[in-house]
Amino acid sequence: MRSFGFGPSIIANIMAKKKPIVKEGMKKLFNLTFFSICASLLAAGLFFSACRTAPQVQPEHLPSLVFDGIEAESPDNLTLFFTLTINNPFPFAGRAEIESWQVQVNGQSARSGFALEGADGSFRIEAGASGSFPLRLNMDVAALVTQGLAPADDYEVRLITELEFSQDNEAARGAAPPARLQVSGLAAFPGVRPPVFSITSIAILQAELINTRFRVGLRIDNPNPYPVDLSALAYVLYGNGRLWAEGTERNIIQIPAKSSVTGDLFLLMNFIDMRRDLLDQIINLVAVNYRFRGESQVSTGVDYLPRFTTRFDLSGYSEVIENRELRRRGQIDQ
Repeated sequence: MRSFGFGPSIIANIMAKKKPIVKEGMKKLFNLTFFSICASLLAAGLFFSACRTAPQVQPEHLPSLVFDGIEAESPDNLTLFFTLTINNPFPFAGRAEIESWQVQVNGQSARSGFALEGADGSFRIEAGASGSFPLRLNMDVAALVTQGLAPADDYEVRLITELEFSQDNEAARGAAPPARLQVSGLAAFPGVRPPVFSITSIAILQAELINTRFRVGLRIDNPNPYPVDLSALAYVLYGNGRLWAEGTERNIIQIPAKSSVTGDLFLLMNFIDMRRDLLDQIINLVAVNYRFRGESQVSTGVDYLPRFTTRFDLSGYSEVIENRELRRRGQIDQ
């Protein structure tokens, strides 16, 4: 009987043929393992990247800035009131903070002239809730004049704020960066400007040794696009540095929109306590340095500033002419 066996040469040949098979299997196993590790790392990276994404705020949950009204004591200093409402749609408490703000006046950026109150610190909003916070915007009209933004018949003041919303939890805040949102509110209102006073003439009505009656011609311009009323006027008139006369007037006149009116103040001067040179100037009809100052009560009909007090202080050099000369020139009625 013939026996079969594997000698050393046969075994060596078999092993030589199996080496490529083993190497190919190990290579495939390595590639599969490497691919699995890469996929796992990619999945983990996407997961943590998603965790680091800022919270997305839907349009219906965006914050709002609403103009509530305006207050003023004079045409030069106004206070605009806004309400900032912030909605928190997330299942965690959050904090909102005004990072920066700016103001536009009639479409142009204002470099100065505004101060925002109530924007300091942060606002806490509970999960799924909303919070409303008052803001005050102080407006200095004089500062806007230097920038060419005032005066104006009408103002559109837009307050633009940059908000940062973050989770009110240190661990959660580290996992997700804060969301940045921009919100703006518009305030539209009419401008108010004080009337402008000027002296047109000073005339002698009657000159006596002790008393002299004067007519002071006064022009009042209304720069507003609506009529204003002068309800009271208090004044003091100086000539060459000396008090000439003072007085008050009531229910003076209404001045139409973008128009002017002229009127007269009748003054009685007493020369008992005056210097002789001033009396000589009056008698000899010489020109005089005058100063006319005082204040007037102005009614506007504007809701936020229905009335205010305006002050005036005029000075100049004027002829002192007789009443009949003014008539001849046609500057007053007969």
